[in-house]
Amino acid sequence: MPTNAPEPTSPPASGHLSSPAAHEELCVLVIDEELPRWLASNATAVLGVALGAHGLIQAGPELPDTDGHYHPGIGTTPLPVLASPREELPALRLKAINSNITVLDFNDAARNSRSYDEYEQKLLTESIGYLGLALFGARKAVKSVSGNLKSLR
Repeated sequence: MPTNAPEPTSPPASGHLSSPAAHEELCVLVIDEELPRWLASNATAVLGVALGAHGLIQAGPELPDTDGHYHPGIGTTPLPVLASPREELPALRLKAINSNITVLDFNDAARNSRSYDEYEQKLLTESIGYLGLALFGARKAVKSVSGNLKSLR
């Protein structure tokens, strides 16, 4: 199905979608391994949107398919989704922060809030239960923190 985006006047440039600097950085998602599938999907979606909104993952150019239809760009950075026991997520988060890794989190307060104002209030008044983390930083540091985790299944 065609997108609402106008057809470009010339095809996008070919070649690699990611810059050389992208190979020096790594981004992974770490999700509570016991979450039901629907909530794990929600957590990965929320974290993916946040990564893009904070400019950590860039979208590539729109690309043509074999029929000449163009598809809007998607993230140019591979995004492995890893699993961790929920009780280990707070320590993983602190270890990542202490390793100068950018950490975005999705937590119970966010999941159970109907507005950002409500989320802010819950962060100030309730303990945090993490559902997932996005880790973005130097490849070596991210691998050091997350290298022992398995893919979410």
